Amino acid sequence: MIDPGGPELKALFDYPAAAMRRTVTAFQSEMDAGLRGETSSLKMLPAYVDNPTGREKGEFLALDLGGSNYRILRVALKGDGSEPEATARKFSLTPREADGSAETLFGALARSVKMFLAELGGGASRPLGFTFSFPIRQHSIDRGELIVWTKGWSAAGVVGEDVVGLLNRALEREGVGGVRVVSLDNDTTGTQMARAYLDPACDVGCILGTGTNICYRERVERIRKLLGPYVGASMIVNMESGGFDKALPRNRIDERLDAESENPGSQWEEKMVSGKYLGELVRLIVVERTAQRLMFGGRLPDIFAERERFGSEKVCAVKEDPTPAAERVLAMLKDLDVSNATDLDASALREIAWIVSRRAARIAAVVLAAAAAWIDPGLDRDHTIAVDGSVYEKHPGFAADMDAAFREILGVRAARVRTALTHDGSGLGAAVIAAATMAGHPS
Repeated sequence: MIDPGGPELKALFDYPAAAMRRTVTAFQSEMDAGLRGETSSLKMLPAYVDNPTGREKGEFLALDLGGSNYRILRVALKGDGSEPEATARKFSLTPREADGSAETLFGALARSVKMFLAELGGGASRPLGFTFSFPIRQHSIDRGELIVWTKGWSAAGVVGEDVVGLLNRALEREGVGGVRVVSLDNDTTGTQMARAYLDPACDVGCILGTGTNICYRERVERIRKLLGPYVGASMIVNMESGGFDKALPRNRIDERLDAESENPGSQWEEKMVSGKYLGELVRLIVVERTAQRLMFGGRLPDIFAERERFGSEKVCAVKEDPTPAAERVLAMLKDLDVSNATDLDASALREIAWIVSRRAARIAAVVLAAAAAWIDPGLDRDHTIAVDGSVYEKHPGFAADMDAAFREILGVRAARVRTALTHDGSGLGAAVIAAATMAGHPS
């Protein structure tokens, strides 16, 4: 039987249990350094909020901003263990609003809140939780400065400024009475808070989508870096784990992707795991194998000739094909105007997609296992990891491959670690954080 992926390729992307355990040790060492305020590839940013009690009640607004498409929600929390009730609406920013001035950007957000409230029929004043999924340096639960724009954004006058203050002032300018931003978080923290509201065992949050990140619940006594005002024994810490760069199974494909990326030398873990880069890893393998005349008769199809044209959604579609000879992949290639594809090319592409994806799942499991074992070295109690994101949710076999890696790393203790899809957790979590803040929980 022909091995379409090739034994050399499988070996190149191999990540055995012994190597995974070495990465766990390296990851925890970086966690420790970051908590001490020392040089680390993990930022270990204090989030100034602890897990909710689950008894928070009331009605809250949430603004969930992570891209040009964003959401505003009204969330009712019952405090009785039941699912929150949410009404949500999606809005979109124009390029001028996303890339103009701070006043233009936050004015657009404030007008959206005003429109949303008008559709709801107004009503009593409501606190608002703000999910701002860009790198921020928080000083308290309701104050945080943008460190740097990512995702191609460039609005002037925001970097170094308190984004809560910018939004509150915009709400005042737009005459949105009775609404005030009371809390700030990112999507990862929001995801953990949304799950923890219903599940007291949840102490880790994770995003596995276009980007990737981890947060977790830490004892304040272990946070040695300078903290702003905070009362409480525990706090969520945002790792910015996509920047982790120690003991990872990098190979020549990873190095080429990094060199050709918009941010060479950084975000190593993210470039091996997240949806933004999975398609590019597959594409670069196809480029190499075609140059070696192992695919497509040595003639590279246009879809693989340009950076980022073969995206994560295409990797997902390739993996979904269950047919013995990859007939659906072959049909997909024909639809993409690849006229020189053979059955073997389709089978090879499917195998490449699985090889890249499996390694990504194993790396994701490694850093999550490291976080869980840091919290509870003996894994003496149950730990739920709240996960949101298209890679985890939609890629066939991804969650199962993570579970298999957990068992290899942790052995029988892996039964203590459970991942749970927490869809749209960033919006619901923002409301839960606002509720915890208003209830006077540690902040």
